[in-house]
Amino acid sequence: MKANLSKQEWGNYLKQELATFEPNFLRLGIVLDADQLHTGGERYLMSGRKLVLTGVRKDDKKHIVIKISSYQAGRAEIQYERRAHKLLQALSFTNNSLLSPKELYFEDTAQGTLLVTEFIEQPKVYTSLDINEQFFLILRILEEQKGFHAVTYRHKKDVEKTFPIFHSNDYLEKYKGFVETIEMVLHNDTSLHSLLARAQIFLTDNVDTIDRYSPYLTHTDLAPHNMRISDHGIFLLDYAAFRFGNKYEGLARFLNYMLIHSPKLEELLLDYLLRDRNEDEYLSLQLMRVYQIGFLLEYYVRSLALTTGDLHTLTKVRVALWTRVLSSILDNITVPKSIIDTYVNTRKTLRTKEETARQNEFDTV
Repeated sequence: MKANLSKQEWGNYLKQELATFEPNFLRLGIVLDADQLHTGGERYLMSGRKLVLTGVRKDDKKHIVIKISSYQAGRAEIQYERRAHKLLQALSFTNNSLLSPKELYFEDTAQGTLLVTEFIEQPKVYTSLDINEQFFLILRILEEQKGFHAVTYRHKKDVEKTFPIFHSNDYLEKYKGFVETIEMVLHNDTSLHSLLARAQIFLTDNVDTIDRYSPYLTHTDLAPHNMRISDHGIFLLDYAAFRFGNKYEGLARFLNYMLIHSPKLEELLLDYLLRDRNEDEYLSLQLMRVYQIGFLLEYYVRSLALTTGDLHTLTKVRVALWTRVLSSILDNITVPKSIIDTYVNTRKTLRTKEETARQNEFDTV
């Protein structure tokens, strides 16, 4: 779990880290961009003790991404991301199918950890593509990840040394933690407590299905902000989000995202899966959607104490939304369009201009 920071704490942390690493930037000839989309808006709620920055190299004007941290948790995440990236690219079964930004520089000293990678330019973002293109691109990503399963055991030792490997007991233990946090903060919300208990029973009663489709390589934050579409293909970002677990965990995250941002794509993918996969696999996807919603609810509930004003109001609206979505997923029914539309309109009125600009990076050409 990332240690969340308040807005003020984040501002102080940002100044401190930039001052700490300024000599490194000067030595390496790095010039940071004036606008830093990954440090503004609501980003402070999710970044923990790690900064993601963009800039250019003075010598060749190459656009780059810089990740830095002088804190143990942030440094560990950067180091893990680098190990995961190197292993996935090195193992013979990757067959270069997983494209990722090239590492340009790395240093890990007593002062802190710094990783520089190339910035992948893209003429269009994922969500601006034709819906059929979006459909086939996400299927392609999932098929490439699924290909790791068949030969993972040839590299079992390497995989186990680098990646977390999740089975049903791990998912249940994590979900238990989500529930404990939510109930501790919202201790009077007996209706939500009852719904979460129902979700736990649903997961517990179907552990065999969870394990039947584990462990596969999965990206736990599979969403457009972690994809770059270029002439060379699809690049996946944030290798810290890769692990071996249920093969539908990444797709569950993607569908939950698209429920809000592109309901038509979510519907198209669900229709395809109902026709193409057996009932047990569809159940596995449903289980992972429940798990991912538990993660979201816990995240927003923890964020309540760190938000004020419109963002605090929006956070409460998000808790209510995902509570409703969880109920629908458990009942295996479609979330009413009116619920989604109302949420989207409310979000527009409560988001800051800074956060709207940050989101436009993922939602426009």
